[in-house]
Amino acid sequence: MIHNSKNKGKLIVIEGSDGSGKTTQSKLLLDYLKSKKIPSAYISFPRYKESLWADMITRYLLGDFGKIDGLDPYVVSLMFAGDRLSAAPQIRKWLSEGKVVICNRYVPSNIGHMAAKMSQSQRGKYIDWLEKLEYQENGIPREDLVILLQVDPKISRELMKKRTPDIHETNLKYQEKVYAVYNYVAGIKKNWVKVDCAVDGKLLNPAQIHQKVVDGLRKRVFV
Repeated sequence: MIHNSKNKGKLIVIEGSDGSGKTTQSKLLLDYLKSKKIPSAYISFPRYKESLWADMITRYLLGDFGKIDGLDPYVVSLMFAGDRLSAAPQIRKWLSEGKVVICNRYVPSNIGHMAAKMSQSQRGKYIDWLEKLEYQENGIPREDLVILLQVDPKISRELMKKRTPDIHETNLKYQEKVYAVYNYVAGIKKNWVKVDCAVDGKLLNPAQIHQKVVDGLRKRVFV
């Protein structure tokens, strides 16, 4: 259980490949914290219709700037970083108020999606650059915990057939690379917890996944 000291908020990020149910699980977790009378807040990135940076991201995801493999990951990352930078004052305010902030996608999203466009030998350099840009240069809050929703890309693709896909979601090979990058980073980052969302190739229902998320949260005690 979270023990949230006065004036010491925590930033919890929900991550996962496309179609993994990040928005659903973020909101279920927020409801759970509120039911426990834990001061909390919610934010989702990109901040569509709220940020000029997010407007640019929308155009990128719709393919207005070119195909998925034709854009430099470093340049694309600047749009997402700009969106987070402009939201950082609000996040810092919540944290200063002692709130647990549930964040639906954050810096790790860029790590998963942009590093997947690179060779393995290039990924480490990119991740180092991105973290320096976000946490040092831009000074945005660093996440305390990342909960990674693990869903096989083939299952995710079936789920995404129910909506209009963006340029990331239409490419299964790319989705498989994103899944692999996430899995690798989760294995080396101490503040990441993996949640397997499927059993024997079948996706668990949202309530079952939520319970796993809560169990993962309980493994970490925040003082």
